[in-house]
Formats: sequence, structure tokens, C-alpha cells
Amino acid sequence: MSADAATPVTRRPVGDPRSSRLSHLLSIAIVVAVGALLVHVLFETWAQVLTGPTSADPRVNLDTAAQWPKQLKTGLYAVLAALTAVKIVVDRLWRRFRTAADLALVVLGLVMVLAGLVNDSSMSLMGQALFVYFRGVLVFYALRAADLRPEQVRRLLLVVAAVVGLNVLLALVQMVVGTPAYRALGWVDLTWAGQSRAQGLQPHPNHLGHLLGLTLLGFIAWVAVHPRVRFAWWAVAGVVALALSASQSRESLLGVLAAAVVIAVLVRGSARRVLTVCLILVLCTVAQIAARPDNRAEWERRIGNAFSGFHHPAGSEHRATPTAPSASARPPSQAAGPSASARPPSATARPSTSGRPPSATARPSGSARPSNAATPTPSPAPVREIRVLYLQQAADILPRQPLLGFGIGQFGGVVAEKNNPDWHKNPKFGPEGFRRYGFQAVQIDSFWLHLVMESGVLGLIAFLVWLFFVTRPLLRATRRPARTASHRGPPSAAVVWGIGAMLFAVLVAFLSPAFEDPLLPALLWTIVGLAWWSWRRSREAEASLYNAATAMLPVVRDPSDVRDRDTDILATDDILALARRVRRPGPDGPATATRGDDPGR
Repeated sequence: MSADAATPVTRRPVGDPRSSRLSHLLSIAIVVAVGALLVHVLFETWAQVLTGPTSADPRVNLDTAAQWPKQLKTGLYAVLAALTAVKIVVDRLWRRFRTAADLALVVLGLVMVLAGLVNDSSMSLMGQALFVYFRGVLVFYALRAADLRPEQVRRLLLVVAAVVGLNVLLALVQMVVGTPAYRALGWVDLTWAGQSRAQGLQPHPNHLGHLLGLTLLGFIAWVAVHPRVRFAWWAVAGVVALALSASQSRESLLGVLAAAVVIAVLVRGSARRVLTVCLILVLCTVAQIAARPDNRAEWERRIGNAFSGFHHPAGSEHRATPTAPSASARPPSQAAGPSASARPPSATARPSTSGRPPSATARPSGSARPSNAATPTPSPAPVREIRVLYLQQAADILPRQPLLGFGIGQFGGVVAEKNNPDWHKNPKFGPEGFRRYGFQAVQIDSFWLHLVMESGVLGLIAFLVWLFFVTRPLLRATRRPARTASHRGPPSAAVVWGIGAMLFAVLVAFLSPAFEDPLLPALLWTIVGLAWWSWRRSREAEASLYNAATAMLPVVRDPSDVRDRDTDILATDDILALARRVRRPGPDGPATATRGDDPGR
């Protein structure tokens, strides 16, 4: 073969939309819109605190706090959706969005709408609920529609990294200085300062944990595919791990560790480096617990409250128990489980609250009064973990309408709270409704519980199937060890990061609103969108190499011509790769990579 033939040449179909100036401008606009959205969600709540009246009660803030940050966020999502639609129409990218993941999303949407229709959810209520459920997915589709370039992706990540670095710095200052650092930022609710939990510029330490957890997973993915990492990057990872430990976000800690183990399994030879990052994170967390009595007391209280929730399940406080003849007898339930915290729970605090009304508090042993042994009295319940109580209630209520739940927008979310602050008193949940046990947060602290109560078991299954089809092409990319002679080695860091981020979100969704949060969905679907872009880019590169090689192979029309041709000997792996990708040549020459190809197909 000649020297020119050895140079791969990428052929583009005639009329390729990438040559269109409008298409290029739309891609730039999409990247700018995504960057603006990510920066906005990282500053949204802090901007509300600085620019409008705020309350320690988040339910009050739904109406009284400054609403322009939320309106601006909604506007950015609308702009992103419009840019994506125009890009698809201009470039005719219909085939790119006919994957199994897209079909699964359509099925999920239909199941949710059906759940709303059979449970009398109004059209406006369903529209608001679907927007909150899937607004983050708009970022995923925008990045799939855009023709991204590596330099654009690098600039986008650098902008977000600068904001992450600011949050890390503020979290470390809050960890060292304490309450004055929170006051200096203008925070009204100082609950987290009292618990020595850093929050940076985020409304809750768990939000900071989600942000830093996804950041640390990005480093883990990079370390997994790049065996040689400079010491400076290890130092940066250590600082991020320290800031994450300062947030004391237990769900983020567990999510990072579990996702890191999966990454170590998927990327061969990376276990030592990945486990080193995990060890750094665990040591930082243990150091925080050992050095800070508030953190240690919070861990002990949470674990004790969880056990109390199982020993004294929801509804046990209403059960009547016979009163002992002796006035000094103490109810057995009073002896079980931890006592209430000495510090009263804040209205915005996520710690569990007691299901015991003030009037049901046990009397001191000396306050005897005549009683009848046969007279039933309420059994006081100890402080219990609120998530356990909610799960137990749901297990009793869901069997009444298991398939399609109780209607989207009607249970435990920001849409239900804004539409009807007394949603929990709805008689469809039972004679006493759904007990909140004094919990004042806007959303139920478990996305999966919220989802299954609103859309039933069918909605839960449809959601999990959709996430599986989104992740499946990324998993396949990690299982293609030696695809061609020119493409060997581990998968890209973006693909590995996408898998880890998805698992992280699935796990933290058990203990937080996760997929409905203002922050996590935008970050998650940006990472997954970049993962899909990276894999599609690698597929197009492989297809281009194949086309360049096969275009130069001789076309033998007569067996007698064989002796006059140079023979090109291919390796076995190359032959198998060509056999898998062979296509009929078009009238104008060898087949070229179809622009509509997508990794999910």
C-alpha cells in the first residue's frame, strides 16, 4: 500500500449538517446554556437567602422567599429545550433519538400520566410534576444533540470546577471557623453550624455531599483509566475528600464507596488506585467523627433512632397497653431506644423527630395516681428515624393501590406541597392520612418512596428499566477489551464516570429526593450526557478508521487479477472487527459512518 493509503481519511456524507454554520452556533449555544444552568443551580439557594426574605421553615419559603432564582432556572431549562429541538430539526437527528433508552422514557412518561389520570390528578398538576421529575433529563438530550468538541467540554468542566473549588474552600473554612463562617455568608438557619456540618453555598450539607461526591467519582474514574497520576492531583483529591467528610453526608459517603467499588471491578488493574481514594475518604470521615463530639453524637443518634424505628414501628404510639398497678412502673417502650436529643430539632433539620405528642410524655415515677390495671393507656414512643417511619407507613398504605399508586403530584413532593400544604391529610391515605411526625421539610426524604407512592409499582419498575437502558451502552463500552488493533486499553474516563454517577444517584435516592432535587439532576445528567458523547465519539472514530482502511483495499473483479494486486494481510482481530462492521457499499463508494448512529441502539 502507498504512503497516502496509510493515512486514515474520514469521509462525511454529502450535505453533512456539521458543516452548517447554524448547526455549529446551536451547539455552542447549547454548551453555554448548560454551563449557565449548572452555575445557577450551584448558587440558587444562596442567592435566595441574600436577595429576599427567608425563613427557617422551608415550607414558608415556598411563597415568601425570593422567587426569581427559581424562575430563572425554569427559563434556562426552557431555553435548553428549545435549542435542543431546533438542533434536532436543523440537523435531522431523528435516528439518534430512537434508542432503547428513549423508548423506555416514553413508556415511563405514559405510566406516570396514566397514574395521574386514574387518581384524578389535574393536567396542570401532572405537567408540574413531570417537569420536576424530568427537568434534569433536558440536559442529557441537549448534550446528545450537540456536536461537542473536546475543547468545549474542557471549558465547560473548568467553569464548573471553579464553582466546586469555591464550595470546597468555604466548606473547609466552615469546618475550621464554625458558626461565624456561616453567618458571614448570610445563612439564616444555623442548624448545620450547630451540628458542625459544612454546607458551603448549598442549602443542606447533603447537597454539598452530592456535589463533592460526584466530583470525587470523576477523579476516581480518571485515576482508574490513567495509571500514572501526579502527586498534585492526589493532593487535590485529598482536599475534596476532606471537604466531603466535613459535610458529614452519610448517603454521599456510602454512594461514593459503592460506586468506587463498581468502577474498580469494571476497569481491570485499577483496584489499588481506586481503593486508595476510598481509604483517603474513609480516614477523613473517621477523623471528623473522632475530633468533633457533635459529629460523633449525630452518628450515634441516627443509628440509635433507626433501631428504635424498627423496635417501635409507625402506629405503635397509638396502640393501647394495660397500665401496671404500680405507679412507679415505667413503660417498657420508654426504656427502649435512645432518648430525645437535648437540642430541639430545627424546622429545616433532617434529623428524625419524635412521633410522641407532648401530652404523651411519660410521667416521673413519683407522680403516682390511682389507676386500674385493666385500663388501656397509650404507649409512648421514643425518638425514631423519620425515614423508617415513612417507609413503614407506605408499606401499610401502598397495598390499597399498588399498581399505579395515588397519582403524581399528590404525595410528598415539592409540587404536592405547593399545590396543597395539607396533602398528607388526604383520606385516600387512610382515616388519619399520612403522618408527618412533625417533619417540616418540603419533600419526603426518599425519592424511591415518593415515586412508588405516586406512580405505583409499575412506575417504579418503568423508572428502573429506563435507568438500565441509559446505563447499558456505557457498561458495554467497558466490556470491549480489544475492539481493534488501533483501539485498545481501558474505556474513556467519561464513560466510567457516567456509570459511577448513575449508581451514586440511585443509592442516594434511598435517603434523599435525589432525582427531584434542584442540584443533583442537573449534575448527574450532564455527566451521563458527556459519557454518551464520549462513547459515540469513539464509535465514530472506529468507523472512520474502518472506512479509510477498506476504501484502499483492492476490488477484485476477476480471479486472474489476483496475481497483479498487492496482498494485504490482516490480523485475526482486524478480520473479526471488519466482519462485524461490514456494510454494502453505496453507489458513490465505500459505506460511511451514519451520523444518526447512537450508542444506545
